[in-house]
Amino acid sequence: MSNRRDSLRRVRQLNRATKGRAFNKNYTWAGEKRGGSPLLKVVLIVVGLAIASVLIFLWLKSSGRLSGSDDVPEVKVVATQAPKPTEEPEEEDDEDFDVEAGAEQMPKTATFIQGPRGWRSKADWSGEWGDSEYDGRRFAGFGCGLCVMANFYTSFTPYQCSPVDMYKYTKKVTNYEGRGAIDWVYVSQTLSSLGFITDTGRKPKKYKSFEKLIEEALGAMVVISSAYDDSYWKDTPGHYVTILGYDADSQKVFLGDSGDLEHNRSWVPLKTVYKAIKLSNSTHYLRVLAYNESMDQWKHKKISGDWCKPDYWTR
Repeated sequence: MSNRRDSLRRVRQLNRATKGRAFNKNYTWAGEKRGGSPLLKVVLIVVGLAIASVLIFLWLKSSGRLSGSDDVPEVKVVATQAPKPTEEPEEEDDEDFDVEAGAEQMPKTATFIQGPRGWRSKADWSGEWGDSEYDGRRFAGFGCGLCVMANFYTSFTPYQCSPVDMYKYTKKVTNYEGRGAIDWVYVSQTLSSLGFITDTGRKPKKYKSFEKLIEEALGAMVVISSAYDDSYWKDTPGHYVTILGYDADSQKVFLGDSGDLEHNRSWVPLKTVYKAIKLSNSTHYLRVLAYNESMDQWKHKKISGDWCKPDYWTR
């Protein structure tokens, strides 16, 4: 009886201590609180391991240990520092820009000038378009791509046109609305209607690959920016230039630069062009591979408007 009374007394004490809760589930007979649910412990352990795994994965990814891509990294232009090229040159070239040899060595190529300085000084290949407005905007502010296209048509076909002739034709055969820099898709569409076989692409990671692309082409249109290399172009956020010839021995290209009188008709190291390619554009170059006269839907015969015809241009 004494043991039974002691047990009942102990139960009453525990009930008072636990305030009526089920002491046998939450407390030991000694009055100590039991541990948490085993299932809760398992859940906490699993969550902890998952968090640790995510942190380890993020650390490995940020350190580059999980990257196996060979793609060219996306480069963002920073105003205070130009991005590094995708490939460091084997050695620095001595810059050698031969302007005088241009007209003598490439007399059958056209290199139109887009702006007013050339026209006012009556420079070869300048025209009245350089000091005129079209659709409410000065041609000098957006005409570099159209000059490139006119260079191709006048240099590589039996026909010829001015940059403004090309402007009007491009608006006719594409959805290009004018008044602004022409996009690559409209360049491709227009050149295709003129009988040209072309392709477009992005800057290869290796200079040798780019050199091969240019060597195999009839000519090329390249977008450059001084933000990536300012050894030749200065204060040039974005600009289309024309490659009209390539000399494998010197690795130089004959350049048509509609925005700069001093650069126009110059032999420039191809590597200089390669380093200055504007990587933030979706497309970096367009190559002209061939011309088929039977596919030419225009066959335009005249460079229209007032312009400064060079002495060596016989057509």
